[in-house]
Formats: sequence, C-alpha cells, structure tokens
Amino acid sequence: MDIDWGEIPYFAGLDLRAFQRVENESRRHHYQAGATIFAEGEACAGFHVVLDGLVRIYRLNPEGRLHTLNLLRPLSTFNEVAAVDGGPNPFNAAAITNVETLSIPHERLLRLMASEPALLSNYVQSLAHLNRDYIERLEDMTFRTIPSRLAKLFLHETAYADQISETPTHLTQEDIASILGTTREVVGRALRGLLNAGLLRKKGRNVYVANRTGLERLAEVNEMPEPIDKKERAL
Repeated sequence: MDIDWGEIPYFAGLDLRAFQRVENESRRHHYQAGATIFAEGEACAGFHVVLDGLVRIYRLNPEGRLHTLNLLRPLSTFNEVAAVDGGPNPFNAAAITNVETLSIPHERLLRLMASEPALLSNYVQSLAHLNRDYIERLEDMTFRTIPSRLAKLFLHETAYADQISETPTHLTQEDIASILGTTREVVGRALRGLLNAGLLRKKGRNVYVANRTGLERLAEVNEMPEPIDKKERAL
C-alpha cells in the first residue's frame, strides 16, 4: 500500500525528499495471522509502522498470563523506544490478522534523525506523548476501578484510542480483560453493572453506549451509578 507519511506523527511536516529517504531506509514485511513479529528480549527489531491488519503488543508474566499493552491498526507505530536506544525489544508483537508492516532498523533511524531535524523533533515530541499515555495507563491500573476503566474503553479515551474501532465489542471479553489487566470474569461483572446502570445497552450479541454522559462521569469520578431498577423502586 502507498503510505501517507504525513498521517504518522513521527513524520509530519517532512518534505518529499525526506519522505523518499525514509522509504529507502525502510523495509516491508508480511505476516500471516498468528505469526510472531518479534519477541520480548530479542535484539532490537527497529521502529515499526502497521500498514495493514491488526497487531497485538503484549507481555507475559512469569506464570504465562498474557497482558495486552496495545491492539494496533494502520498507521500505528510501535517499538519506538528500542528503535532509538538499540536495546532489546521491551515487549512481544504478534499478528492477529494478516499484517503488513514497515520497519526501520536502529542504525538507519539514527542516521535519518541526524540528517532530518524535523524528524528528530517529531520523534522527541512523540516519545513524550507516548510517555504521558503510559503514565495515564499506570494511574488507571493503580487508582481506577474496573468499571471506570471499562467506561474509558467504551468512550475511546486517549489511553485506549489505538486499541478499538467503533465499539469495544469488536474485542472479546478475554481481550478486554487483557487490556484492562484483569480477568474475564471481572470484566463480565463490570459489563453487567454498566448494563444494569443504563450506561450501556445490549442488542443481540453486541453492546453499545446508551448514556455517554453517564459513562463520562463514571470515567471521571470513578464511582458507579445506582442500577436503574433500584432508582425506579425509590420513586
């Protein structure tokens, strides 16, 4: 596929000559669904851009439990930190669907940044934004309840914006649990709570936002509203 480099924050504002240099220094790869793109702890795989398909970024705990850090769609990027410092990959990357990626090896990326000041500036700012996102996710994991984090997921908040498309129901409860750092059973209870509170509605197998204002309040104050039937009994 042709790449609109300007849509990728790391390359925004570069001129056509710079885009051509980036293209010349990069490599394209194709992966079948289920294939490993690279593994945690392996030698630096470089900077990656998702061109097509869905990529899972994840880590495994010592017991082998998977925790999803990101589900990435085109034109998301990943492995940005290792691509700069040249250290081992900090996580695993796998193709959920058939995937096409573009990668720039560590040494080539450094050469590009040394000769393209706009790329260097973009990269520094994008890494700062990435760091803020990770801090927000850490705060969510530490201070927010599962219903509050689930509300943010349905609202497409910044912390989860790269992980979902129209609704989180494109993900299984197991996927959602992996993203939120909990279990499928806990996600199921939280979903039922949001449905009972009238914040979500279910139609067939799909779940939709029913009360965006209520979800926004839950995401902000971290407090579940009363179930609808309880409110009705009080009237």
